[in-house]
Amino acid sequence: MEFSLGGILRTTSRSESENAFFRHFTNRKLALIEFWVRFETTLEEQRQKELQEDNSTLHTLPILQTCWGIEAHAREVYTHNIFVAFQREVVAARDHRHVKTIEQVGDIRTTSIADLSGRIRVVCYNTNTKVAQCTCRMFESLGILCSHIIVVLKNDGCNEIPSQYVLHRWTKMAARHLSYDANGNELEGSSTSLSPTMKKLYSETCSQFSSALHEAKHCEDKMKYFHKVITDALAHLRHTGPFDEQSKVQEFESFIGTTFPSIIKIHPPDVANTKGSGKRLKRVQRRPLAKGKRASSVWQGSPSVHCSSYQVGHDSSNAYPNPW
Repeated sequence: MEFSLGGILRTTSRSESENAFFRHFTNRKLALIEFWVRFETTLEEQRQKELQEDNSTLHTLPILQTCWGIEAHAREVYTHNIFVAFQREVVAARDHRHVKTIEQVGDIRTTSIADLSGRIRVVCYNTNTKVAQCTCRMFESLGILCSHIIVVLKNDGCNEIPSQYVLHRWTKMAARHLSYDANGNELEGSSTSLSPTMKKLYSETCSQFSSALHEAKHCEDKMKYFHKVITDALAHLRHTGPFDEQSKVQEFESFIGTTFPSIIKIHPPDVANTKGSGKRLKRVQRRPLAKGKRASSVWQGSPSVHCSSYQVGHDSSNAYPNPW
């Protein structure tokens, strides 16, 4: 790859993933306000899924397949999806990689490693700085150590992944940082920054809540008690003191600059069927002219069937005005 992490890029991957996600909530028939409401719902759904995945990553551990310390270290720092990819490389390093030759000049150790197909990969490893480069260039393209470098690190006695090979974007704490907009406001939470005292209380409260939840998750009685305490506290907070945060309706009204009407008089127009020629569209079933006369005898009759209300020569096909 000509640039770092080029292997994770696809020409249409971003647009395809966005379309696949948003098309379940939006369509081309929506008005602007309804589109905005559904767009907000979509983002909330996305954030909810992210929170669920973060909770699973922080409070569960995948099963190890080897006794290598480097795999256990990867389980502690990587997210579940990245750990599964790294674990495949660890298993391949144990079962399918064989060292052919080892040469060392100074601090540089050059190791040739073969796989089951006989392909040779060369790893240059600096024993002083713990920096390794492999000819497969998997780390440069995907950001995950390849099985060849893992073999070299294992032979060197490394039980942990070197810090320069642990990308922050793949770690469990990658999303645990504040994001700001162009005006310097936090994207999460209210637009006004919290005071230092409130920031400290907020951080301590989150820490205490996480510790209490971790303590109660193994006992049903503790979890019921914790759930009751949280429910009572939330009900008390909702009925005590002012609540300055805008509701969704107020947020939308502020966005469009007016209030929502109680009665909606203007609706989006119906979608017209403009595909194809009108002459080829199926005509509507017509009623017979003569009372008591069957519709099939008027509509499906041959040109010899005459119309009783018109002169000779008229039949069911020309007794009615052409609707097109």
